[in-house]
Amino acid sequence: MPKKRSFLPLLVGLILFSLSRTGVLREEMIKSLSFSLLFPFQKAFSCFYGKICSFFEDYLLLLDIKKENERLKRELERLKMENALLREEKREAERLRRLLEFKEAVKFKVVAARLIGESPNPQSKTFYIDKGSLDGIKKGMAVITPDGIVGKVLLTGPKSSLILPIIERGSSLSVMLEDSGARGILEGQGGRCLLRYLPQEEPIREGERILTTGLDGVYPKGFPVGSVRKVIKRQGALFIEAEVEPSVRFDRLEEVMVIKER
Repeated sequence: MPKKRSFLPLLVGLILFSLSRTGVLREEMIKSLSFSLLFPFQKAFSCFYGKICSFFEDYLLLLDIKKENERLKRELERLKMENALLREEKREAERLRRLLEFKEAVKFKVVAARLIGESPNPQSKTFYIDKGSLDGIKKGMAVITPDGIVGKVLLTGPKSSLILPIIERGSSLSVMLEDSGARGILEGQGGRCLLRYLPQEEPIREGERILTTGLDGVYPKGFPVGSVRKVIKRQGALFIEAEVEPSVRFDRLEEVMVIKER
């Protein structure tokens, strides 16, 4: 069937040529007959050509849409990153504002410092700050924030210092209950704090604030340390113990102040 169709236009052409040579048909008749015979092929070709053009137009449109989607995705990621940076800059500005206000409010000479690293030991909560002996930092100095007590300087280098936080083992400080003034010792337990040596008869409640007494020679009096999370009373024991929620969020700590002179 395809072979017959391929010879048909040639045959029609030969007939028309022969007729035109003999003068049997007029020019108008030749044109009419040519149109009638070739119209189906022209129509089929036009339809095929139209479909091909439509296909490529749709393909190019899809390419444009894909490129636009990719551009919009990149723009969205850029805006997300800018938004995150702006939020972080806002938080940092707020922290620095609080530190500045706190520095102006306290009666001590302090040095502002930034955390630059943590101990490589996963069992240790110690961390490093970017101030050292060249900045007047010495071993045993108290480290604070507007939220409360952070810890004390454990070791110093020329440009950095190692800080022992109050939640780390080896840390202990003299504290008191805000309501009753009852005194005890706050000890670090490796990520948490425990209040010890409170007399059994002393009233204590969950949520009560705990402050420094200033009697240990390191931390100034009246600074917040934390609050009572859970009271522990053991039968026959001489003292009450309590789990303490620190005032400072150590997982979000970024800037601190070191008390140089009290």
